[in-house]
Amino acid sequence: MTTEVQARDAIIGFLHPAWTTAYPAVKIFYETASVDLDAVGSTFLRVRIDFVSSTRQGIDLSPITGSYGELLLQMFMKDGSGTREPLVRINFLRELLKYKIISGVTLDCPKPGRKQSRSGWTSSDLIVPFQFWQ
Repeated sequence: MTTEVQARDAIIGFLHPAWTTAYPAVKIFYETASVDLDAVGSTFLRVRIDFVSSTRQGIDLSPITGSYGELLLQMFMKDGSGTREPLVRINFLRELLKYKIISGVTLDCPKPGRKQSRSGWTSSDLIVPFQFWQ
């Protein structure tokens, strides 16, 4: 059985070393509301883990809980930087995370999220659903 804290730690423990090895110059931020845009360079990755639902699994007296969440990866690039590099990085994340089982957490099919431009930055989202048992 896995808790929310264990699920979060497993995901970050898998993602962080892979990202920092592949892209050591690109800063990564976890579960932060704001980023100092003057200190990050021309690109960065923001990661958020949301727990979105739970359901009872079974009808017996000692059921388990199926818990579900989403890993939200937001790739930020300064406007005018082009689209190729963000696509390369998003593809890296997709291939790294799709259909993996990490310490009791099952990652599912990554899907594109919204893309938006604001204040000279463009962000592209990648959403990776996951589940675990409690």
